[in-house]
Amino acid sequence: MFITNLHNLCKLLGQWKTKLIGKELPHYGHNALFLQNDEITTGLINNKTEIKIHLLTGQLLYFHNEEGVTINLVLPSDTIDSSVVSVHTTLLQLLLRDELKHLELPPEIDLGFISSKELSMYYPFAVKARRCLELFRMKLIGHFTLLHLWPEGFDFSIEWFTDKSPNEQIGLGIIPRDNIYSSPYLYVNPYPFNQEIVKHQLPFGIWYTSSNSWNGIKVEWSDIADYSENKIADLIYQLFSISIENFR
Repeated sequence: MFITNLHNLCKLLGQWKTKLIGKELPHYGHNALFLQNDEITTGLINNKTEIKIHLLTGQLLYFHNEEGVTINLVLPSDTIDSSVVSVHTTLLQLLLRDELKHLELPPEIDLGFISSKELSMYYPFAVKARRCLELFRMKLIGHFTLLHLWPEGFDFSIEWFTDKSPNEQIGLGIIPRDNIYSSPYLYVNPYPFNQEIVKHQLPFGIWYTSSNSWNGIKVEWSDIADYSENKIADLIYQLFSISIENFR
């Protein structure tokens, strides 16, 4: 996976955000990240702290009470042995700060330097995916979430809820890839899933019902990536409108 190191560092940010907030927020907001201004960010935590990764510079910024500390996440080009200068070492130095001493580097997350190639490949995908979903989100009414970037799946997603039950929802998102697929895709996931919905013809994509984790509409990103952001947003809304039939 070409964005492995960036993905793992975002998992770390999600865990740190959860620890710093210290309580659960609606729809797992205590764990969610955001893409804003060319940066993957925790958002403002407890009105005083933000941790973010800048996708153009490859730097991590820890910002607390109007004081900032920046560290480089991209291995310097003149470094011969990456084992001498590691991300672990760099992050441990950050954790020496008094306000971060209760945080840790989880052993289950394999942390490494981000390559310039990772950043250059992920950035244009992420920016376009976010813009498309934000444009779609502006068409919604009723109850729905912020546009989140989830540390685990690394997907951008919005959840829309029916007025009948908070358990009835449609998740719409774009994922760079997961543990099964090596290519990005758009998904529309009505839940609980009604098998009768597959009788509806789709303008794009396929009905995807062969997974244990989700059912719904799957569109390969490569099939729509060259469209304008407005056109993709309109397409997502078409698929969303079809998915609403799942609850009727």
